[in-house]
Amino acid sequence: MDGILLCVFICLCAIGTVLCKTDEFSCHECRSDMQPLCADEFGGKDNKFLKPCNMSDESMTVSCRKEVNKVQPYKGAVIIRSCYYTDGFKPEEEIEINGITGQETTFDQLESEIVSTATGFKNIGLQKNDIVCLYGTNRPEFAHVFCGVTANGAILTIANSQLTAEELATQLYDTSTKFIITTPDCVTKANNAKVKVPSVKEIIVIGYSEFHRNFSDLIETKANQFPDVKINPDTDTALVPYSSGTTGLPKGVLLTHKNLVAELCQLRHPTIIPFVSGEEKSVSCLPMVHIAGLMIGMLNPLSQGAATVVLPRFEAESYLKAIQKFRGTFSLIAPPLVNFFAKDPMVSKYDLSSLHTPYSGAAPLSKTLTEQMVHRLKLQGIRQGYGMSETSGAIFTDPVGCYKYGSIGKPVPNTISKLIDIENGETITKAFESGEIWARGPQITKGYLNNEEATRRSITEDGWIKTGDIAYYDDDGHYFVVDRLKDIIKYKGYQISPTYLESILLSHEAVLEAAVVGVPADVFGEVPKAYVVLKSHAEATEIQKYINERVSPYKKLRGGLEIVDEIPKLPSGKILRRKLPQTDNGKENLKINY
Repeated sequence: MDGILLCVFICLCAIGTVLCKTDEFSCHECRSDMQPLCADEFGGKDNKFLKPCNMSDESMTVSCRKEVNKVQPYKGAVIIRSCYYTDGFKPEEEIEINGITGQETTFDQLESEIVSTATGFKNIGLQKNDIVCLYGTNRPEFAHVFCGVTANGAILTIANSQLTAEELATQLYDTSTKFIITTPDCVTKANNAKVKVPSVKEIIVIGYSEFHRNFSDLIETKANQFPDVKINPDTDTALVPYSSGTTGLPKGVLLTHKNLVAELCQLRHPTIIPFVSGEEKSVSCLPMVHIAGLMIGMLNPLSQGAATVVLPRFEAESYLKAIQKFRGTFSLIAPPLVNFFAKDPMVSKYDLSSLHTPYSGAAPLSKTLTEQMVHRLKLQGIRQGYGMSETSGAIFTDPVGCYKYGSIGKPVPNTISKLIDIENGETITKAFESGEIWARGPQITKGYLNNEEATRRSITEDGWIKTGDIAYYDDDGHYFVVDRLKDIIKYKGYQISPTYLESILLSHEAVLEAAVVGVPADVFGEVPKAYVVLKSHAEATEIQKYINERVSPYKKLRGGLEIVDEIPKLPSGKILRRKLPQTDNGKENLKINY
């Protein structure tokens, strides 16, 4: 297929179809739709552009097979954008707002700048399947980066701004990254990582940098059409976020153009996260180099013609000011932010009445905390979602107007889910019985980068992703997460791999064995705690300082470090992590510090 499947991803749902029929709940499989999306629904053999039709039907059925127009796909400046199929959309109105400076960008401007950016990338040598790493704190230009890279058939990998230079270098090396796009606050670490990775050709900075190309040079490139690139939406990778999966070290997740188109189509369904173009504004402060921040915080509202207010990071005062000043109606949040809204005195100083239904993700949200925030802010409700990097974002969410606090909701359209008994591997057929969540749909990754073994462990031959989370569903089909099979620790929504921390502990000359587990940390989720067996004398404080100096801030051993005589293991050598919190022969403990 000629052209750019993700050329203007802020509105790319127009190139796909949404088959969004939500069937009644089935005991053994919860199906949002019985028909999976197929290849010709993402461009079509006849080069037909399809659009969502009327989505107000009470049965929640979207036929989405209505043909709109025949054009040469993605040629010249002709862009068929899903925003144009959103009631009230006006391309001359603002679509992106810098939450700090107040600078506004209209949709027409954004489209033109993305075309220029794509050509700018091509001019500096970006080719199909090359990898660009986006590493930094939020900027409005992240939309330009994402669209400009994928418009060339190249691949974007995203890296958290808190990564150390060593951690970043590992990801750059693993992906054979060619260009790094970063922000001024991350330039030093990007430089230190670049020297360790021969494949990196150049660092480009969004903002001023004396020694690097400025990203504005790409935006200012003279161009009126996208580069002519052939893309196979089913197989060509567009995005590589990093995830620890169900176990082990962080791995690159291969998300295709089709995966991402499908996810945006699912999110725009009227029962999921719809926006009213021209009336609603999303205020985004969570990292857009995380799958949720990118897909739900930025691309979903933009793809529906809703303006997005971009903040570099969460800072209480600037965040509250942005909601008040720009009359934000939506914000992607996480449990620590819910706790902030529910309890912090500062919140009462601002007019947040425009905010009606925030959306919480990244970690389970308690019923009590939810009710506290809803009551204080007089909200319509708080909605919760559930997903993974491997699922391109959300695969479960509370349907609009059907909240059950404490629940992750139901599968999004075109997604099938089921629970698998962890003892016998059978599908659970009764409500309130717990099992591992499995899911299948067009948004599920095709696998992990350079890791076929991890792919086989996590994804079945018929396309089911094993999430590693334990849940049950009630009589109405709402899912509730109750436990986790996987070893991954989640702190403030960030994934922390115990295996990774253990590898650093074992590099200390005094450590013989090491194991890391997550310990409860209230609204923050969990914090990592280490258990070590020594081969020579060392103080716990010394070892904890050693590891904390070598990891990202969110990976620090906030749960402390305990020196023990033995770490429980199976005969195979596998660590029995669930038995570690019960270990009581510790010689030295450190106070938990969140």
